[in-house]
Amino acid sequence: MGSLLKWETKQTLASLSFWIIGAVMVLLPALFLILTLRGSDVTGYEAYLEGLSNFNSFMVFIVGIFAGIHVTGAFETRKIQAAVMAGNSRIKILLAKFFTYTATIALFTFIGIAVSTAIAFYMRGTGGIDGTFARMIIARALLFILVETAYSAICFLIAMFMRHQGASIGFNLMMMVVLSIAVQLLIANPTAEKIFRFIPAGQSLFVVGDMSNKNILMALASVAIFFVAVPALSFIRFGKEELK
Repeated sequence: MGSLLKWETKQTLASLSFWIIGAVMVLLPALFLILTLRGSDVTGYEAYLEGLSNFNSFMVFIVGIFAGIHVTGAFETRKIQAAVMAGNSRIKILLAKFFTYTATIALFTFIGIAVSTAIAFYMRGTGGIDGTFARMIIARALLFILVETAYSAICFLIAMFMRHQGASIGFNLMMMVVLSIAVQLLIANPTAEKIFRFIPAGQSLFVVGDMSNKNILMALASVAIFFVAVPALSFIRFGKEELK
């Protein structure tokens, strides 16, 4: 497992898409935040929350591209087939691929939020925080990173079920946009809200505005569910698939 993780990490870091997509996920939300703050008089805390929302909005359009390249692209270039032929178990290959994918998204999210937070507080100060700095800023940022990473896992699952990179990217993009719109339209419905509390797509919005103990536990539960369910469902296809 260790050698597979090292190999996957090396392949990811050597990929041009890693650096381009990472730069886009960090810079676009930051630039949009700067433009927004130049025409408003919000507090630093409100600007911080705006930065979280901006990152989530841009991630919806970008993360599917990375999933298509990182996962489906590995099938197209026969890297996964080569790993299987080398004698590695499929479950270890899958877990190594899933770990590097989620670790990369977590890294992009961490850097993106750090940059946006620095911009927010530099331009508007640290006033207006509704609670302690540790809870409302640091804990919220860490929880947001977990939620966004779990949210992006949906694209990993779809990419594992597709074998053409272009189709994988296109379907992921469509799915993320439709899911995002559905959550925003239905989140006001009491029944839908209860369901969305246990789905990372919903928590990507709830965490921005709700750091109650109850919602923190729900957000962590949604993360745990997806981190277990996505690899398990992915293995249903990959474990029995005849690789060509």
